[in-house]
Order: sequence, then structure tokens, then C-alpha cells
Amino acid sequence: MTGSWAYRRAVPLAVVALLAGCAPRPIGTADGVAPWVPTPSALPSSTSSPAASPSRAGQPTAPACPPEGVRVQAGGGDAASGLRVLTITLVNCGTKPYEVNGYPAVQALDEDQEVLDLQVLTGVTEILGSMPWDTPPKPVTLRPGQRASAALAWRNTYDDTRRPPANGTYLRVAPVAGRLPQTVEPEAALDFGSTGRFAVSAWQPAPATPTSPATPR
Repeated sequence: MTGSWAYRRAVPLAVVALLAGCAPRPIGTADGVAPWVPTPSALPSSTSSPAASPSRAGQPTAPACPPEGVRVQAGGGDAASGLRVLTITLVNCGTKPYEVNGYPAVQALDEDQEVLDLQVLTGVTEILGSMPWDTPPKPVTLRPGQRASAALAWRNTYDDTRRPPANGTYLRVAPVAGRLPQTVEPEAALDFGSTGRFAVSAWQPAPATPTSPATPR
């Protein structure tokens, strides 16, 4: 009984640790107050422009700001007892305010950038249970240099030996459905097992980083 209780308690605590720094923030929302914000424990660092090949962190020069004026980043993520949580960040690297309202449109890709056949859930309740930061979408306006964050969650359970486990290498992420996507390569493994699904939370404001706006042309 004690071991079972400890396991159930460890999973939500691990998620809270990954999303440390969640707090109401008074920037970028329609009513001036942001609910709990999923913020990674370390800055996300994987980026690419829409026309560029996916690349990992550590490149000597940051990529140019994409035409839409925002850049997608993917964090390293965290894992606990088969649970996976990864933070996606949207950075306004342009010179004008950028509004987003809803869930990021995410596809998982294999090493050849072919789309994996996975169901995408909106809201992470079915994967993580109830989380205070997993709130309904609200308009978020990002001024130059500001960021928004969303969480990607899944379980890597593999219990269907009739087919190989689904493993991804890249994520194709659009700020919302219908906008220009960008392809990023997370540092974390995208090991979806045989579950056939992952979940995303809605965009929430996140603390700004020292990202400089693009130089006006």
C-alpha cells in the first residue's frame, strides 16, 4: 500500500518540478491576468526557421527570425515512471505584437520527417490528470521579446507487440492551426510507445527572455 501511494504521488510531483515557476502573470492576456503558466526548468534551445533543416542547440549563430515574427522552441523535457512532459515555447522575435489564441498545432515526425500516425488531444487531463495550468485557451498578445509556453504530454507505454513502438525525431509546430509551421528537433526522446497519442495544453504567457527584436528592414 505504501509503495503504491508513493508512486501515485511521485508522478504529479515530477510534473510540478518540470513546470516549476508556474504563477499568475499580468502580461499578454485579454483580461490582464494569466493563469498558471507551464515554464521549463531550463531555457528551451532547439530552433529552426520554416525553410531551414531542423537543428539542435549549440549552433554558433541563432537562426534568423521567421517571416511571421515568431520562433518555435522545444525544451529538453522530463520523464517519470513512463510519463513524458515537454515544453514548447513561442518567442516573439519580430518588431510587432503577435497574438495567439488556442492550442499549438503539433505533428510528430520520424527521422525522415514523415508524419507519425498519432492522435493529438487538446488539454492534458487524459494524460496527466487535472493540472492547474491546463486551462481553456485565452488570447495571448506577445510584445517583441515576450514568450508563450505550452506543454506536450504522453506516456511511453508499449503493450501492443503487433506493431513497433512509435518513435519520433522532430516536431512540426504551428502557433495555431492554419498558420505557418516550423520544424524543431527536441533534445528529449519522442518515444510514444504503442499508446498512439499525445496531448497539448493551450498557450499561456511565459517570462520573457533577453531575445532581441529583429532589425527592421
